[in-house]
Order: sequence, then structure tokens, then C-alpha cells
Amino acid sequence: MNLRRLVRQPVLTVAFHEREVRWTIGRSGSIASSGRVPLPPGFVNDGLVVDSAATGMVLRDAPGFRGGGRMQVVLGLPAQRSVFRQLELPALPGKQFAELVEREIRREMPMLVENAHVSWKRTGERDGKALVFVVGVARDVLDSHLAAAWSAGLHPQSADLRVIAAARAVGAPDSMIACVEDAEVELGIFRDGVPWIIRSIAMTSPCGEPAWIEQLTAELGRTLKYFRDSHRDDTTIDAVPISFVGGSAKVAVMASQIGAAIGHDVAMPPLRLSVTPEQETVAFASNIGLALKDLAA
Repeated sequence: MNLRRLVRQPVLTVAFHEREVRWTIGRSGSIASSGRVPLPPGFVNDGLVVDSAATGMVLRDAPGFRGGGRMQVVLGLPAQRSVFRQLELPALPGKQFAELVEREIRREMPMLVENAHVSWKRTGERDGKALVFVVGVARDVLDSHLAAAWSAGLHPQSADLRVIAAARAVGAPDSMIACVEDAEVELGIFRDGVPWIIRSIAMTSPCGEPAWIEQLTAELGRTLKYFRDSHRDDTTIDAVPISFVGGSAKVAVMASQIGAAIGHDVAMPPLRLSVTPEQETVAFASNIGLALKDLAA
């Protein structure tokens, strides 16, 4: 793993969660500093930064936060109100393929083009067809996160979904990721590094309570069942543990009944980089993956 590219320019990652903001600064192949600061209730709701100016000021004034300068700034975005699609298209050369993808997106998802920021990536081939992963992030969601960053004096150069970034931090080509927070959980199933399923769940009970654990267990089981039913020839998923990361990951893993109830191993995996103190690392999985984003390009 070549981490020297982080040396060229410090990378500042920022993720506005519903109840707090987390940031890291990466340089010299490591995370040099990190921090988290609580947000007042209602500042972020359903993935949308409701008060971008005030949220940005919370980050700007947070103890230990240092933004701006010559750092590359990368934003972590929520999966709420985002749309995901796998396309199979003829494997045309170069520019012709890009034009084909754009036409197909406009034909199949016209409302998505109008109401979302759309990006796509060619992820491989199957039976002579090119595989393309398409993601559309609601315009107001992305714009609100950008506005909050600008309010903090930052100028983001790129962004990525937090659950995809977390999978990058785990680093396994085949993975099941559960980004667990008090009020929201994002789930992703990745095969050969390609996201096949991404879901966002709003938690309806206080974190760690029996009803919260019951809801999380049910959603994990539902996601696994959907994948198995739609990929009946893929039995290797049963050997891939569910990797819990995020601010409430330890609560989820300690709830041993989750794994037993769905018949699947659960774990908090080691990540490709760590923060100080090390026991905080799991909460910064998405930020770590954002810092590694250009390394995966």
C-alpha cells in the first residue's frame, strides 16, 4: 500500500453527522490529527444541513480545529436521499462509452438528472458488458454540506459517500459495512470493491436500548436476505463478517444478540490508518476512507 501520496498535500476530511462533526488531517502516510464536536439538535436532519452557516461556525470554532491553508478538503456525504444504480452497457471505447453512459442515465433516470448531482464509475465487466455504478446525491443535500464547509472557511475539492469511504478504510475487496450512529445507520455490501447494495436507515429509538438493537438487527437481516435472494449464485457472502464502524459501532458489536439473531459474524475490523487515541479510530472510519480516496483512484 503506497501512502506517500498523502505527503504531497495534507488532506482535511470533514463529515457532518446528525449529532456531531468529525474531521481528520492526514499527512506523511498517517492521520496527524482528528477531532469531533457536538452539533445542537436540528442542525442536521435526514442528511440535510438545515442551518449551514451556524453548522460551519461550530466547526470553525471547535477546539483544535485548523482548516484552510493549502490542504486538500474532502467531504463525507450521507446516503440519505441518494439513489444508486448498477448499469450493464456495451463496452465501447473511450469517449463513446462516456457518451453512452450519459445518454443511458438521462433515459432511465430523467428525474435523477434534474434533482441530483450525478456521478458514475466503470467498475468492471461481466459477460462482455461493462458494469457502471451510478450514484445521485440530492442537490439540496450536497449543496447544504458544501455551504456548511464554506461557512467554516473551507473549499472542498471532492466528496464521497461516507459508507463507501468506510469500506475503503476497511480495505477488503468483499465487505459488509455498517456505519452505525446514534440516529442513523448506513449499510453497504461490496463485492470486489464495488458497492452492490447501499441503504440508509433512520433509527427510531435511543441508541443502545432494546428497541434500537432490535431495529438494527431487523434491518441487517433484511439487507442480507435481499442480497441472497437477488444473488443466489453468490454463496461467499456468508463468510464475510459485518464490519461495524462509526460513532456507535462499539454499542452495536457489544450487543452480541445481533450476530446470533441473523446468523452472521460481526466485528470491528482493523482500519488502514488510525487516529489518536487509537480507541477512537472506529468512529473515524469514514474520515479515514476519505483521506485515502485519491489513493484508490
